Amino acid sequence: MKNFLKEHGLWVLFAAAVIAVALAVMSVLSYTSSPLVNAANTIAAPFRAAYTAVATWFNDKQNYYKDTTALESENAALRRQLAEMEDAVRQAEADSAENARLRELLNLREQRRDITGDLEAALITEHTVTNWTSALTLNKGSQHGVEVNDCVIDETGAMVGTICEVGLNWSRLLTLADTDTSLGAQVFRTGDLGLAQGDFSLMEEGRLRLDYLPADCQLLSGDLVVTSGLGGFYPSGLVIGSVEEVQLDDSGAAAYAILAPKVDFDQLAEVFIIKSFDIVT
Repeated sequence: MKNFLKEHGLWVLFAAAVIAVALAVMSVLSYTSSPLVNAANTIAAPFRAAYTAVATWFNDKQNYYKDTTALESENAALRRQLAEMEDAVRQAEADSAENARLRELLNLREQRRDITGDLEAALITEHTVTNWTSALTLNKGSQHGVEVNDCVIDETGAMVGTICEVGLNWSRLLTLADTDTSLGAQVFRTGDLGLAQGDFSLMEEGRLRLDYLPADCQLLSGDLVVTSGLGGFYPSGLVIGSVEEVQLDDSGAAAYAILAPKVDFDQLAEVFIIKSFDIVT
């Protein structure tokens, strides 16, 4: 026995120590879980952490997508609402403009009973302005009783021009600025008579001349010029425009004025054709 301990004592002590450590480790492990379960959990821990990270990232992206989709839907709804509001504002502005036009037309009918008995409303379908002509095409023609030389006015009663060509359902008018336009005119303040007519050098600017004025006329800038009604071709008192400047002609024996039409031909959308009128004597 003594010999055995001498020869194998260190190994016995070493074996006892290993067994004691093993028992201690197993005791600790058995306090929490079985060794196999603990080993499995130890191996799975990194994967579990990776899964959690991926799941968190996916949930974040899903929430971001939901928030973005909700914002896009909300923005689309706001854009639709804004478009509807803008459309309502445009409609209100159009209604207001139409009401103003109708009020002016009513006022025209009350003031000028001599020209409103047979008015034909017409829409402008084409504006033609070149170096040689200033004309408007209308959507009313012979089937509506329109004739060549009919006078055309706007809703305020201001002169636009005269009909020069008529088709079945269309007509063409020359504006006051056209070189073929010529009509008797009168300065409202002074009573001076003249001939309002288009001029090549002024047509591009939308201006016309008032010719054959007395050399000593006392016209002022801003003086109103109206149709004279002489000859019975056009109603009297229709506003043509206003005086911008007065000059002597080349002979020095007469003067002429540069007129700015009251009507802005480029902005016109609707006009009224005077198909008949009462001649005031």
